[in-house]
Amino acid sequence: MAAARLPAYRRAVSALVAALCAGTIVAAAPADAKPARPQSPPQVPGYGQVAPPRVTPPEPLPKRTGKVAVTAPTPTRKTGKSLAAGLNDKVALRALVVATTTDDFGVPTWKTTLDRLGAAYDVLYTATTPLTVDTLVRADGTGKYNAILLTNTMLVYADGANYLNGLDPGEWNILWAYERNFGVRQAALYTSYGSWPEDYCLRSAGETAVGDTPLNVSLTSAGAGVFDYLKADAEIPVVQSYVYRTSIAPGCAADAIATDGTNVLGVRSTSTDGRERLALTFTLNQYLLQSDVLVYGLVRWATKGLFLGEQRHHLNVDIDDWFNTADHYYPDGHIEYDPGFKVSAHDMVNLDQRQDAIGNGFKFNLAFNGADIDPFAGNQCYPDGGPNELTATTKCLAGDFRWLNHTLNHPELNNTSYATTYGEILSNRTAGAAIGLTESAGVLKTPEYSGLGVYTVDPDDDTGVPVDHGLGGSNPNLLQAAKDLNIRYLHGNMSFASHKPAHFNASIVHPLEPDVEVVPDWPTNIAYFCTTPEEETAFYNSFYGPNGKFPYWPTNRTYEQILDYEAGVALQHVASGGINTHTLHIANVRDYGNGRTLATDWVEAIVGKYEAIYSVPLLNQDWAGIGAYTSVRTEHFGQLAAGVDAVYDRSAGTVTVASPAAGTLQVSGVQGTNASTYGSDVTTPLALTAGTPVTVPATPRA
Repeated sequence: MAAARLPAYRRAVSALVAALCAGTIVAAAPADAKPARPQSPPQVPGYGQVAPPRVTPPEPLPKRTGKVAVTAPTPTRKTGKSLAAGLNDKVALRALVVATTTDDFGVPTWKTTLDRLGAAYDVLYTATTPLTVDTLVRADGTGKYNAILLTNTMLVYADGANYLNGLDPGEWNILWAYERNFGVRQAALYTSYGSWPEDYCLRSAGETAVGDTPLNVSLTSAGAGVFDYLKADAEIPVVQSYVYRTSIAPGCAADAIATDGTNVLGVRSTSTDGRERLALTFTLNQYLLQSDVLVYGLVRWATKGLFLGEQRHHLNVDIDDWFNTADHYYPDGHIEYDPGFKVSAHDMVNLDQRQDAIGNGFKFNLAFNGADIDPFAGNQCYPDGGPNELTATTKCLAGDFRWLNHTLNHPELNNTSYATTYGEILSNRTAGAAIGLTESAGVLKTPEYSGLGVYTVDPDDDTGVPVDHGLGGSNPNLLQAAKDLNIRYLHGNMSFASHKPAHFNASIVHPLEPDVEVVPDWPTNIAYFCTTPEEETAFYNSFYGPNGKFPYWPTNRTYEQILDYEAGVALQHVASGGINTHTLHIANVRDYGNGRTLATDWVEAIVGKYEAIYSVPLLNQDWAGIGAYTSVRTEHFGQLAAGVDAVYDRSAGTVTVASPAAGTLQVSGVQGTNASTYGSDVTTPLALTAGTPVTVPATPRA
């Protein structure tokens, strides 16, 4: 076996960590309380997301009496149009978010979900822009929107000590007439009891602010139908919210969709003029799990499942540096570089067994460095074997895992020559193939994401903090070698700003080489050099504990608390619909006792949280599939930017899509070629030709 290698960037990371941790190692036992967590959590390049930002919930809605009278529509002086019944049976697949001001609390929440889907939408700020018939109806009579999304049901906003109306009675009536006569549903993020501007059938049973202690919200039978991607008995933890506890007025045309066990916290109702409405009685913001879980259901219900884009749930996990040697961090804070840690044959057999137990076809992606492959090893599993039997056991279990090219020797690729870079990639491919490893086609994970513009200013500085120079600072030799070796996708890192795509689940077409795309991974706070709970706990507290270098928690965390919290962070990535993989390392697969590992503890905790809430399957794809999906998403957002137009014809039961540009567009709620289902949702990727409309059957939801 070859000697252990410690590449320059790994030395830099190790030295940096050692410098940060020196003198700061703290015990795992709880410490004295510190001030509450900051509004803006720390962000450490190369490490996992600590927490999303905290947003203060809005003030309670003002109390209003009376209601806006529903009136018959009349033609406008400007256009002569009316909203009479039967005007047109066509509506665009586009949502209208109706807000008050640009500071409206609900706008980022609606926009975040719509952007994740890849949906088409507009935002109307009623404080400054009137709502007219022209706002809602095209010149040919086609409705501009198939869903109306209110930030709150009152649409009032503060102006000093007073509250002003976003919509006047005439504008409310234009909106309601549009909903009524075009068969368009209305969903509101937030409502209270009362009758202004119309009665949602809710009556007060109290109200309260909720902090970090969750209020568990459950679904009713009606709610289980609306949110059928969730388990009927799911409990959704609501935090950092203002909550109206309500009841439904007797004899009112309404159904509770969510409760706290006693009080109504969500309602589906029918107005006196026949319009369908859905609303929640607690606040959400875009950073909370409750939003990830519920807002998609509001959008899907309001659009009747007809929208551009899609949402599915994925858990993809890489384990980096297979066959290599890891640095080893100890609970007292010192880091061992030699001999470090090497995966044993037993660790691999154990990982395979734990992976099988996760179920649903889940497989880890193992990013391998082939220099330490034993070319003379047999093909045999060694359940009790050590590092010397790893190659034989890998050959034995090769088909149970997915494989990623991580270069032969794990060098830093920021400044390597073309010949060196090409050789590292090709030689690793050859070494893997020689023992039966089938790497994901067209994919390369560079060591420590090197070569893609993030590096220290002085390449000889092993202790400096890496600087993000942008993708324009990438190594051109890496890009050329990747292209010449038919590599289309390079892994990026979500903690580096230049590696984040402009759009959700999309790739970045590299600005220096358009035949190469960057798809980022999520780093985690399961540290790359930790092998046991004690090591992980000591490291985590040295970074994020009250006396850590990046203090976040008021007390030190136990391993159980760290595991639960970090699984919750990843759950939000999964719940959002993100396809991006999460990265762990070989030290995390050590069997530290009874078959448990840091890697599988973390994955099992995520899966457990997911399965407690969701009824739809958790998807797990190989990297070739991940890359291809992000390319489709990049084309999809290109279609939105180009002005693609999709129109639902209710009478014909079809959706017609036309675009000024060629490319692929994902459309939910239609049944076309290559349609796929996920739970009760159906999505079709439409291959569009510029200027040529495509018509497909629509499958609207009830």
